[in-house]
Amino acid sequence: MSIENYCKFNYDFLYFEEIDSTNTYAKEIAKNGACEGTVVIADKQTAGKGRLGRTFFSLLDGIYLSVVLRPKFTADNIHLITVAAAVATANAIDEICGVKTGIKWVNDIYLNGKKICGILTESSINTQSLTAEYAILGIGINLSLGNTQLPDDIKDIAGFIFEETQTLEIKEHLCARILDNFFSIYKGLSEKEYITQYRRRSILIGKDVKYICGDTEYTATVCDIDDHARLVVRTADGKIRILNAGEVSLKL
Repeated sequence: MSIENYCKFNYDFLYFEEIDSTNTYAKEIAKNGACEGTVVIADKQTAGKGRLGRTFFSLLDGIYLSVVLRPKFTADNIHLITVAAAVATANAIDEICGVKTGIKWVNDIYLNGKKICGILTESSINTQSLTAEYAILGIGINLSLGNTQLPDDIKDIAGFIFEETQTLEIKEHLCARILDNFFSIYKGLSEKEYITQYRRRSILIGKDVKYICGDTEYTATVCDIDDHARLVVRTADGKIRILNAGEVSLKL
């Protein structure tokens, strides 16, 4: 690949034809001192990771990348990396692929009612300073189905940007734009200007959702996304509740 040719900023790229998980590999090299901006990219993952311990199914025609980050902010803002990445990725997909995507709180990008991208941020927190020793941003995108057979549990959920397998040039261009978009936002992450775009792209505001907190399932209507990227919902009894991403599993 020659993604470097499309990038405005400098990155250290590590390429793999196949890997278990780009996030797992990125964590290992982060522990060993890999610098911020190291990017792990694979054509295929055999053990992709999603939120809450879920598996992320990896297609043969997709983009799978993880970025090593060295955040300077406190641990309570780590979730904003996912929010910034969602905006950066959605903007890049729309521009390069000529489509119009939306964001499903907190970490999924949707096109035509189906999930085309998942984002996962993992971090190692120093318990004394409450800062991150490192964070790993992982992004997985479904470009096209190709000859892949989807598992039954996701075949009605997963979507694709294109109907046909895409050229290497499209993949490289899209990867570069995602990275450049993200780091442009990341430099001013604490300013939260991107929250407005995140809110505007939400596919949940005004919709009824079910969310699981602990062992209990609730039904609520999404009212808003606040300036901390938390979901504001009105429960069935009329009460307003603020949901943090780490607390709940949510579905339309």
